[in-house]
Amino acid sequence: MDDKPNNENHTWVLEQLKKSQDADHDNREQSREAQEFLTKRDGQWESDQWQSSEGKPRYTFDKVTPIIDQIAGTMERSDFDIKVSPAGNDATKEVAETLDGLVRNIEKMSDAVQVFNSAGRSMAIGGLSGWRVVQEYVDGTSFDQDLMIKRIGNFTDRVWFGPFEEPDSSDADYAWVLSGVSTEEFKLKYPGQTEGSVGSDRTTNPYFYRQDLEMVGEFLYVKEVPIELVLMTNNDVYEVDADFEKIVDELTALGITERKRRKRMKRCVYSREFSTEDWLSDPRKTVFEEWLPVIPVFANFDIIADKIVYYGAVEKVMDPCRVYNYAQSREIEEGALAPRAKYWMTPAQVKGHTEKLATLNTNADPVQLFNPDPELPGPPIQSGGAAINPGLRTISEGMKAVINESAGQFSAGMGQQAAFSQSGVAIDKLQDKGEIGNNKYGNARELAQRHTARILVKAIPEIYGPGRQVRILDEDGSHNMRTVGEVIIDQQTGEEVTINDLSVGKYDVACSSGPSFKNRQNETVRALTEVGKVDPSVIQLGGDILLNNIPAPGMSSIGERKRNQLFREGLIPENQWNDEEKQQVQEQQMAAQNQPPAEDPMMIAAQAEDKKAQADLITAQTKLQTAQGDLQLKSQDIQVKQFEAETKRMDSQVKRAEAIGSIKGNAAAAAKALAEAEAQDIENDMTLSGVAKVLSDMSETG
Repeated sequence: MDDKPNNENHTWVLEQLKKSQDADHDNREQSREAQEFLTKRDGQWESDQWQSSEGKPRYTFDKVTPIIDQIAGTMERSDFDIKVSPAGNDATKEVAETLDGLVRNIEKMSDAVQVFNSAGRSMAIGGLSGWRVVQEYVDGTSFDQDLMIKRIGNFTDRVWFGPFEEPDSSDADYAWVLSGVSTEEFKLKYPGQTEGSVGSDRTTNPYFYRQDLEMVGEFLYVKEVPIELVLMTNNDVYEVDADFEKIVDELTALGITERKRRKRMKRCVYSREFSTEDWLSDPRKTVFEEWLPVIPVFANFDIIADKIVYYGAVEKVMDPCRVYNYAQSREIEEGALAPRAKYWMTPAQVKGHTEKLATLNTNADPVQLFNPDPELPGPPIQSGGAAINPGLRTISEGMKAVINESAGQFSAGMGQQAAFSQSGVAIDKLQDKGEIGNNKYGNARELAQRHTARILVKAIPEIYGPGRQVRILDEDGSHNMRTVGEVIIDQQTGEEVTINDLSVGKYDVACSSGPSFKNRQNETVRALTEVGKVDPSVIQLGGDILLNNIPAPGMSSIGERKRNQLFREGLIPENQWNDEEKQQVQEQQMAAQNQPPAEDPMMIAAQAEDKKAQADLITAQTKLQTAQGDLQLKSQDIQVKQFEAETKRMDSQVKRAEAIGSIKGNAAAAAKALAEAEAQDIENDMTLSGVAKVLSDMSETG
């Protein structure tokens, strides 16, 4: 048979399945043995030892299940958080957040946490497990589809991959998934087809009583399909297909024309069902691209001498556990078969006391009588009793230590009480060593969940098309509805803008894990509260988030009121608006467009400045006129005072002349008149001096 890939050839597909099973047969057998070790009732014994010990004690002391519980519990207590970020090709932060929320919502709808936890436990046991991503209709009457994460039961016996080297099998080009149906279901689902159950590579079956199923195979393969890309003058890139041809005229009318074209190969995933006899269905193109939607999770994955190897935690502890069970059973057997301790005495010592001595092992009498015998001085002698091989106890204790060390588990990490000689620091060190030993299993699951998110992000644009309303799940568990590929009008430019266009851009996916809280809401509340102690403004800006994450009645309503307040105050960035807030802003903008055009704010400001200047000018003129009137009144008053002063001066001169003329006749009267005239002159001088000062002050104030 030609080894050239031929995905359409039924015989070639069966041959490749056989090659994949043969190449991984030893790993699968080890994985099955590890699973049977825990689940099969005699699994923790070697088969030949179990058979040779028939009729003897064959006890199982399970020291492994607590180890698996510890490893699985560590993963189950951790959060595996997916983060989508822009990586180029017109990718935006807003679309990345939408994809982020969609992935979380898909995980929630799929109850993916249970799928991941179950696979994580199986991986820790046998080194291999996994799940798949499928496309399903929303319900029986809808044409809308959803992406779902599904569990694959018995992954070890039902899933194989073509050649690959990546631990998440992202480089595999084909895979097989087997599923079991009853004979009746087969006839109903595939009428007219010949039954032919697809076999596993399992050589033995540990369980006799089980369902009788027909194993149907699904062949998933990557097919490279040639496509043509066209770059438009607005830098948009389209795939040349029927949908593009429909909008060419509209783009041309908008002045958007073709710039250049190129061809490339597109990796599309196809699916086809088969039996050992023939194909059961035609090839079906799926929504998945680039990678197969089947995700394995390997423990201790490595490639040695071109051979893929993997194993779980059980494989390395099976031998010491079997030795421990054997040693403990032998110790119990020897103790059970050893003769009991007995008293040895002569007939003379027993005589007369037979009934009393017969109850030595049951009576509580403080005094026991016997007859002295000269031939055997002293009381009766006790001898015999269980004599167990002390080497068995040494073996048991040694195997207990080997089991824990092989699994990387230590007493402190397993919750056992430490010795009094150990300090708290020593106990912490032992716990850290145990956690380090478990990290590799969490890292393997983290890698598989990251690849799952990559598959989802790649397929989401094919499932959630433009105009579809989807639920977005936020990190804190809250959600909102968002329309994919919504077209809105840019109010500044008048151009149509598509928001949340999931088909545009390239995005990276990261997965991080760490200790989780029982409730993510509690984590959010705790973090905001702690940060708020350092910066109180954080509580004010994030008050709606804080309130919405407090799991108490009425808090969500208060949170909505707080968000409305923050929105009205403009404290919520535009890129964080929800659909309702965007609609509210759009309605306000449309209402503003219907109002009469408002005047230019700069013109209004200039007019206001002119009016203010005119008012100031009128006020200044009024003040000036008032000041001029006051100045005229003061001038007139001064003139009156000058006239009065001049009149008084003339009167004093007349009186002085009269006094001089009559001085001879009446010297005393003349002297009096002279004194009065001088006093009048002084008063006149003072009056003229005051007038001069007033005129000077008026001149300075202008």
